[in-house]
Amino acid sequence: MFKTNDYWEEEFTEYKDKYLDAIYFDNCTFIKCDFSKTVFDNCKFTECTFINCDLSLAKLKSCTFNDVNFENSKLLGISWSSCVEPFDVKFDTCNISQNSFHLLDLRKMKFIDSLISDTGFEECNLESAVFHNCSLDQSVFISNNMKKANFETSRNYLIDPKSNDLQKAQFSLPEALSFLSLLPIKLK
Repeated sequence: MFKTNDYWEEEFTEYKDKYLDAIYFDNCTFIKCDFSKTVFDNCKFTECTFINCDLSLAKLKSCTFNDVNFENSKLLGISWSSCVEPFDVKFDTCNISQNSFHLLDLRKMKFIDSLISDTGFEECNLESAVFHNCSLDQSVFISNNMKKANFETSRNYLIDPKSNDLQKAQFSLPEALSFLSLLPIKLK
């Protein structure tokens, strides 16, 4: 469906392409697009918004997402690790379950009102990241910089303070009691 390699300030509704190669999107909006199982190869998205889209099981090869917003979208089973910097994404009311964020710079990233189940955050820079009203059931946090990260309104997280740098990170009760479950103690 995409006929050129460069799009600026365009709106795409209900597209269903399954292979996008070396396409640059600047300030574009995608509405109700089905990009599930799509291969994105060397694509660049700058100041773009995805609304009510499905990118589940998409393959991202050397893609750039710079100042990109995902709203009310489904993004299941995506590995973001092969993305090229800058990587600046905001998830608002999304399902980003079974994703992998490995070795990514996620400083100041915003996860808002989202389901982040069974997702891996390994060796990421999550400094000052915000997890606002998110459910993080079975998500894994290993060897991350989480200084000043905010989890105050999120729930179902299990973060090992021994394997993550949590200096000045923000949590609230009763969810912060999950840290006790990682200690070799018995609570009664």
